[in-house]
Amino acid sequence: MGLFTQVFAVRPEVLYEGLGFALTAVLVSFFIRRERAHVARLGIIYFFSLVLRLGAAWSSSMGMAKVATVVELTALLFQGVAFLNLVAVLLFAFLFGVLRLEVPRILRDLAVAVSYIALVLYLSSTRHVDVAGIVATSAVITAVIGFSLQDTLANVMGGIGLQLDGSVVPGDWVKFGDVSGIVREITWRHTAIETRNHDTLIVPNSVLMRNAVLVQGRRPGDAEVKERRWVYFHVDYRTAPTAVIDTVSEALSREGLANVAATPAPNVILMEFRDSWAVYAARYWLTDIFLDDPTDSAVRTRIFYALKRAGIPLSIPAQTLFVETEDEARRARKREKDAASRLSAIEGVSIFQSLTDEERATLAGDLVCAPFSPGEAIVVQGKAVHHLYVLSEGEVEIRVSVEGAPARAVRRLKAPDFFGEMGLLTGEPRKATVVAVDEVECWRLTKETFRKILEARPKIADEISHVLAAREVELASAREGLSEEAKRRRLAAERDSLLGKIQRFFGID
Repeated sequence: MGLFTQVFAVRPEVLYEGLGFALTAVLVSFFIRRERAHVARLGIIYFFSLVLRLGAAWSSSMGMAKVATVVELTALLFQGVAFLNLVAVLLFAFLFGVLRLEVPRILRDLAVAVSYIALVLYLSSTRHVDVAGIVATSAVITAVIGFSLQDTLANVMGGIGLQLDGSVVPGDWVKFGDVSGIVREITWRHTAIETRNHDTLIVPNSVLMRNAVLVQGRRPGDAEVKERRWVYFHVDYRTAPTAVIDTVSEALSREGLANVAATPAPNVILMEFRDSWAVYAARYWLTDIFLDDPTDSAVRTRIFYALKRAGIPLSIPAQTLFVETEDEARRARKREKDAASRLSAIEGVSIFQSLTDEERATLAGDLVCAPFSPGEAIVVQGKAVHHLYVLSEGEVEIRVSVEGAPARAVRRLKAPDFFGEMGLLTGEPRKATVVAVDEVECWRLTKETFRKILEARPKIADEISHVLAAREVELASAREGLSEEAKRRRLAAERDSLLGKIQRFFGID
């Protein structure tokens, strides 16, 4: 007790400093719970400095002045370290936390390190230590130490660079080599990456800086983490791509899935064709990268049931050998069925009503099946294509464009119907663009096929021109409100004009 009394009597500020440190440490531990362990370690360091001060006082009382000076200097260093770290906790953890400022951990460590250097210089100057002499005499030792610690220094500089540029920060999901995980900590020496299996990969900062790192789900200017995922599935060729895409797209957008972003919405695309199946991909944006596999599983489950409801089977790797007994009776039935379909298409075209059964059968025999996907242009405005299309399934939209203005829809046609007759009969450029609204099946009739009918019976041109003229006059009458007399005059003039165009185009008299 006499020694304690002697210390605090000679240096009463020691008591005040100790009380101040203890009070501050208690307050910090109360308000910043995550720093309690750190503050406890600082308390141990401060207590050790007090022990050293007692040792310095004892050495002085025993007449060992030099020993007392060294021990006291050491005590002051430990005390300064404890105080500086406590101030750092108050500044970075408490004050910056109140101001909602996120400061990199390495910046805090750097500030503490600089303050250590300042503390050593201050204590050296107050104790009349020749710092310049020490530095000069230890230059060679410093060079040797620097050379041996070059990897450590590279890691330190790498850690500082990572913290300053913010390219990778704690909380980022990254892919480094074959490892994918979340960055938990960036220290002076290494970066810790925690994987989904709760393993931790320790990567030296110098290695991290020298290699490419993929930061997952983060885009500049977008605070929300989103990563696009691809879920592949296979369907055989018996089902049209439009049916598969529509079915799965509707299922994925019907009700939100956990961890799947609403915008951008999930979509389905046809990726490629294989030997016996088509490869599709459902693409969606994942909002929680940790739950990638469970979310993929949920998407696959929804795809499975959507296809099952629609009667669309998933394809499996297999080879199928189709064996059919082909005889004349079977071939005859197929020809009859095909001929009936073609003839039914021709009978739906009003301009061919004046043809004989034999002539319609001739046209039907040369029809070519022409399927189109949704959004595909069947004919394009301004193009001179000599085809007539008979719409047997689906719906098309007629669009007209004017120079300097976007195309606008003017009409829709539903099967059964036809379009493109003027291109077939007169060779005129298309006056509109026709686009498939949904999956469309057409029968295409070419100029060469129709020429055979006209050459056999040229009078057909007069009959068809009359039908076409009547259609044009009816449209003009609806637009202009023509009288009966005007309609008759217009009909005659239009018929003569169309007849002349047909005859010139096909080269008939």
